[in-house]
Amino acid sequence: MLDRLGTALRDAGSRKRFLHRITRIIRRVLIALTICYVGLLLLLPVLAAWIGERNVTLAFLLYMPRVIALLPLPFLLAPTLLFSRRMALVQIAAGLLFLTFGMGFEWRRDTSRKFAAPPAPSELTALTWNRGQHANQSLQPFKNLTKPDLIALQETSGRSKRYLADPNYSEFGHGMDVGEHALLSRHPILSGNLVQLGTDLQDNTPAARFVIDFQGKEVVVYSVHFITARDTLLHYRRGAFLYGILGIVPGTGFHSKMKDYQAYWLERIRTAEALKREIEGESLPTLVLGDFNAPSGGYIHRLMSDGLRDSHQAAGSGCGYSFPGATRNPLSLGGPWMRIDYILASDQWEVLASLAEDGRPSQHRAVAARFRLK
Repeated sequence: MLDRLGTALRDAGSRKRFLHRITRIIRRVLIALTICYVGLLLLLPVLAAWIGERNVTLAFLLYMPRVIALLPLPFLLAPTLLFSRRMALVQIAAGLLFLTFGMGFEWRRDTSRKFAAPPAPSELTALTWNRGQHANQSLQPFKNLTKPDLIALQETSGRSKRYLADPNYSEFGHGMDVGEHALLSRHPILSGNLVQLGTDLQDNTPAARFVIDFQGKEVVVYSVHFITARDTLLHYRRGAFLYGILGIVPGTGFHSKMKDYQAYWLERIRTAEALKREIEGESLPTLVLGDFNAPSGGYIHRLMSDGLRDSHQAAGSGCGYSFPGATRNPLSLGGPWMRIDYILASDQWEVLASLAEDGRPSQHRAVAARFRLK
């Protein structure tokens, strides 16, 4: 066979036809790979938002560094450039779309400068931070940068008086503790209570509801902290997350296993739905902020932000990632790779700026946003 091939390639025309055939085969392979890969990049954000935590596999993937989906791109792009620049442009476009919709990248300029301007009387800046596992890191640099009117703290039971007594927090004249939540405010705090969602839910007190007096108007502030999924996700690393795929077919043992694992995520969704009903019942200007333990772009995030404005999506820049604060993960360049701390606002607010803290080694990074009351 090799002898016949060598004889055939002695002729210039035969060599040309042979190279053309090889090129055509490679081009077809690259087209097939491009279609599959581009389709995957476009499909993943849709599946995450509309199915997300309702499927064990997708729920697990939501908590993974999403840049993993872009790792094949340079290896596919390099040979494609040699054979089809148009196809390479399609790959690049798909990568940029995934960066935008799959990773939540906002293409605005750095918004930190907007916090430097003195706020108008109708403007309010809110900051949220889960203080748990803070690694002895001070919030003061970010607080001084963003100059918040109110700070909602989670996992900070009974600490508001300490903050109010601290000269470094002298701008806050009011504070209140409700359960694990603490609220510091420049404006009077009229009331505060735990949100009771009912004893049929495992996480039945996931938030505290405060009412403040902002320029003579009542404003509702929800400080949220959903239960962490850390232990469940660690267990899934052994392979249990695959039941979301293996158990699709009903009547199989895999399907039964999938339903068992899925019950945990359905309970989390029920909690989010119950809290969202409470929020939807508000008629006053409302801010909802805290540690949702639900990655942005997922089903729970879409559920919670429906009808509200996500400050990062409306006025943030970059990815706005807040968790985990510092890592050894090379895929995230040692920083966070998901956004589970966010600030949502009702339609009575215009979002002016949003910013995630930069360079904090504690578990969570703080998030701040400035709003204007319409």
